[in-house]
Amino acid sequence: MFQTKLVEGMVARGYEREFAERCFKQIEGFGSYGFPESHAQRFARLVYVSAWIKHYHPAVFACALLNSQPMGFYAPAQLVRDAQEHGVEARPVDINASDWDSKLEGPLLALRLGFRQMDGFRREWADALIFARKDGRFTDIENLASRAHLPTAALRKLADADAFSSLAKSRRDAGWEARRTPTD
Repeated sequence: MFQTKLVEGMVARGYEREFAERCFKQIEGFGSYGFPESHAQRFARLVYVSAWIKHYHPAVFACALLNSQPMGFYAPAQLVRDAQEHGVEARPVDINASDWDSKLEGPLLALRLGFRQMDGFRREWADALIFARKDGRFTDIENLASRAHLPTAALRKLADADAFSSLAKSRRDAGWEARRTPTD
């Protein structure tokens, strides 16, 4: 029954019958040893629930996957692009809004990327930045450096990630300012 459905469906879509039959044989072979029934049932449920969440709550789905990285399946950029293609507003990492993890903002659940999405940005830098932000928004890069006691390397990574947009700083201008800002 399944063999006919798969093979005929593939042939109807333009695949060679021989190729379609080989595909079925590979699936059939794996199914006989690689996926015990109890595991298959649990996996099917996980897939169904994941698909349901992705369909009805794409921002929640994307946020959860981003915060579960690294998983090895999809790169964060692919997850963000897919979320955007499903109507999710993705907001970049920002010194005045981001936390370590990605989060959801506003009533429409926009996805705010977290500092963990930045290559080489250390957790302790993010923690220091978030702690210093409790005293109010950062007004410029020097203000951030002095309040959070961030090294030049952290400031440069923030500039490279364009995380100063709430200060109306372009990536280039922020990069130059980060390089000349005195740090502890």
